[in-house]
Amino acid sequence: MTQAKNRSPQAKCENILKSERDYNVEHNILPSEVAIIDRLLRRPLELLKVYNELEEKLDRSPSGLRTVLRTLLSTAAFWCPEKSALARQERAKLREVNRKIAASAQKLAELLEERELLNNHSGFFGGEIYDVYSAIEQPAVTKPSSSGM
Repeated sequence: MTQAKNRSPQAKCENILKSERDYNVEHNILPSEVAIIDRLLRRPLELLKVYNELEEKLDRSPSGLRTVLRTLLSTAAFWCPEKSALARQERAKLREVNRKIAASAQKLAELLEERELLNNHSGFFGGEIYDVYSAIEQPAVTKPSSSGM
């Protein structure tokens, strides 16, 4: 009878959960998942139908049951609608910032082309620095003092 009980869907699922819990505790990792496992293990009667259905659906897959339970733990521990909404807002903000950068880069490229044309065809030179040597040789620009003297 004990062997039949250990082979029940509930026993299989609980054994998987216990081994996941033991591993996490032993390695001092994933405390959120440990808390979820503890809650699941305290509700065996409520989860009986779930365990039966999982085994029924995943009977032919040797690692299927473990994979589904691990995914359940990870999802329950780390998925949060509020965090997901915030992540979507941040992604939208990042896209907008990237769009502004691209527009600014395009405008800068246009200004650089215009400056090049003026330098090459107007007879005036804007004093741009194109190499390190020129930057070293150019005199430093000093700011006027704020004291008014």
